[in-house]
Amino acid sequence: MFDKLSLKGRLKAGETCFGIMYCEMLTPAACRIAKNAGYDFVIIDTEHNMAGVETVAWMCRAGRDVGLPIVVRAPAFEGQWLTRYLDLGAAGILVPRVETADETAAIVRAIKYPPEGVRGLAGTGPHTDYERPDAGELVRWANENLLLAVQIETRQGLENRHKILSVRGVDALFIGPYDLSLSLGRPGELDHPDVVAAMDAIFETAREHGVAPGMHVFDVAGARKWLDRGARFLAYSTELALIERASREALSELRCS
Repeated sequence: MFDKLSLKGRLKAGETCFGIMYCEMLTPAACRIAKNAGYDFVIIDTEHNMAGVETVAWMCRAGRDVGLPIVVRAPAFEGQWLTRYLDLGAAGILVPRVETADETAAIVRAIKYPPEGVRGLAGTGPHTDYERPDAGELVRWANENLLLAVQIETRQGLENRHKILSVRGVDALFIGPYDLSLSLGRPGELDHPDVVAAMDAIFETAREHGVAPGMHVFDVAGARKWLDRGARFLAYSTELALIERASREALSELRCS
């Protein structure tokens, strides 16, 4: 389990990684499909969607079996959600609606083993591929290789971005564009100058602090736009949106033929 280049390691090395967000079509086969399609990671959304703990466990297991990192977007950062997902074998955690440096520091403490944090130690399980590694080696590897991505998607988070992204232990930044536009009074207007300026400012701050900038995009044009602006942790659409778009386009052509 220790000889694989982690998603965090790839981002730290300067790579650009492309993922997809899964919302409802949550089966082990979906991980293999994403891997075969060429994605570098999958985000499982438990903030807005229905995935329960057992479903997340199966997805993490399937992802590990095919070499596809699974990042879980937690429903919140309180309680044991973050470490529970890591114990199930997630390669990283995406935390929504992060707004202050104190929240960020608490998240880091929760997911890091001592001395960097307070995570409890399960010596074997899904997160070790059911091997029983040396405990010290496990602690060191996890603290160095498990990804923490924070979402800045509110006005308060925008205003506190320098303090949030300066917290040691944050590896990637992920903009939730719809929530950010909503918080700025421009719901869904992702190309509005105020929204674009805010996202540019967040990206610039991430680069200043050595954090990989990222966001959720919904089409190729949007992806290219934000890649040109420095995105390196990019989630392309969702499985639901891709199926709907491809079907709509194909059926439109078929019905006109």
